[in-house]
Amino acid sequence: MENQILDDGLIREQPKLIAADKGKRLGNYIIDRIVLTILTVGLTFGYYMFADAAVEEVNTIADYIISSLLFVVGYSFFEIALKGKTPGKYLTKTRVVMRGTGATPDAGTIIKRSFCRIVPFEAFSFLGHVRDGWHDKWSDTMVIDEELSVRPESGGSLLERY
Repeated sequence: MENQILDDGLIREQPKLIAADKGKRLGNYIIDRIVLTILTVGLTFGYYMFADAAVEEVNTIADYIISSLLFVVGYSFFEIALKGKTPGKYLTKTRVVMRGTGATPDAGTIIKRSFCRIVPFEAFSFLGHVRDGWHDKWSDTMVIDEELSVRPESGGSLLERY
C-alpha cells in the first residue's frame, strides 16, 4: 500500500483499491438498466394514468432526452442515497469510490458521473483492454471490488466498513 502525507504531517497508508472486473461491471450495467427501465416505465405509465393524458404522437428525440434525464436522476439518486452503490453494485459487492483515496464521492461528483453516462457511445469506452469507462475517468472515480479492496486501518475488506 502507498503512504500519504497529510496536512498535519502524519503519514497514513492509502487503501488498497482493487478495481472491479469487467464481468461485474457488465452485471452492474445490466441490473441497473433493468431496474431503471422498470422505474422509468412505471413513472411514464403513472403520468399517463393520473394526468389523463393521451399519447398523441411519438417524438423520438424528446423520448431520448427525457429517458436519458430519468436515467441520470436514477443513477444519481441510488449512488447518493446508497453511498456509491446501485442495485447492481449491491448484488456484485462493488462500489464507486474516488480514485486514489477510496472516499465516497460527493453528490456533485456522482451527478457529474451520471451525466457522463449519457454521452453517445460512452458504453463503448469499455471495449478493448481499458478497465474504466469515460464516466469513471472524467469524474476521477473508480468502481472497486469490496471483497478484494482493503482498508489500511483494519487490514480487512472494505465490506466491513459498511
